[in-house]
Amino acid sequence: MKHLIRVLIAVTLAAGWISPAWAQDPQAEKTIIAAERAVNDAFAKGNLAGFKEHVSADGWSIDAMTGRAPVADLVKDFAAITKEMKVSSWDLSDSKIQWIDGDTAVHSYKWTGKGTYQGQPMPDTNWCSTVWTKKNGKWMAAFHQETVPMPGAAPAPKK
Repeated sequence: MKHLIRVLIAVTLAAGWISPAWAQDPQAEKTIIAAERAVNDAFAKGNLAGFKEHVSADGWSIDAMTGRAPVADLVKDFAAITKEMKVSSWDLSDSKIQWIDGDTAVHSYKWTGKGTYQGQPMPDTNWCSTVWTKKNGKWMAAFHQETVPMPGAAPAPKK
């Protein structure tokens, strides 16, 4: 009996150590980053269909512009929001994927760009993260947040 318990403990520990490595999928990471870019492009261009293609209808977001909002509200107000937004340039950098399990990952990145919202300059840098989950075989954004760095804040360490 003691031997069986030791074996079960060893298997449990090994599974815990192995599963994060198993979840890492370079092709899925490329797909997630490409989808993140597509969502940003769709938002910048006011392309609701492109936005909905990669964002889960039951998702949520938090940012300085809209606060905490369900995706359903963003979709409802998409035309009005994007009409007031003029993005002249943007890019994503410093991407990092943190795997939760084989079907869930968090993509964190730095968004930089130029633009205005309701005639006021938008922050030119945001640290963002999006929770991506595989639904019916497709990666969909389920939660997104943006944080504007404080003036004079030190840059995040590179890893």
